[in-house]
Amino acid sequence: MSRTFSQFARDKEKQLLATLVDPQSNVELYRKCMYELGESLGDLVLTEIKDRTEGAYLACTAEDADFLAKGMLSKLETSLAKVTLACFWNQRFAPFGISDLQVAPILKRYLEPTTTQVNSLIIVKSIISGACVVRTNLLDTIERITPQTIFVVAPAIFKGAEKRLQKGFPESIYKKFRYIYLAEDDERTPEGVVIPGIGGMVYNRLGFNSQADKNHYVPDLVRQRRAALAIGI
Repeated sequence: MSRTFSQFARDKEKQLLATLVDPQSNVELYRKCMYELGESLGDLVLTEIKDRTEGAYLACTAEDADFLAKGMLSKLETSLAKVTLACFWNQRFAPFGISDLQVAPILKRYLEPTTTQVNSLIIVKSIISGACVVRTNLLDTIERITPQTIFVVAPAIFKGAEKRLQKGFPESIYKKFRYIYLAEDDERTPEGVVIPGIGGMVYNRLGFNSQADKNHYVPDLVRQRRAALAIGI
């Protein structure tokens, strides 16, 4: 097992990652670390966006919304003219029990209104391994918008994730990809959990009982933003 840190990982981020993989970290501490990692990743994305008057589109999963994505959003919204949010509930599974054949259909989605042309699409995930969730959500998103740059963002990835994500996209799309991650790992358990990754299955570490439990959960971030849209804030 080996872990390689990217050029984006400073001492602060390395400590946060260490807390995630510590089995003694409880749910509240784990959530707090994810939020703080989101803040760090948000700052990193902002360094890549030169024109702060442009808008951005942030896409996340339901399990990441109240923690990783919320931390990122807190930074993006203080500096960019407008940030639009999309949230996806995915059901990940292996058809016919084939672990290398992962799919992640979208069960439901929360989409805020936006224009067709978007300068920066930011798709954030707690960890990118087989890349099926990110690929599914990205394919769904680019059916509606045409971003100039696509930021693929995560605290940790599994080795080769970039190449796996590129599969299925034409060059005109994947040449827009900009990867921002903090650590890369090269080992997985037989069940597909990256070691050390983010310390196991993210659903359980965040306090959900299962993937099904997560898919019945409506993030507070979604509730708040949906209510604000309804009254025109």
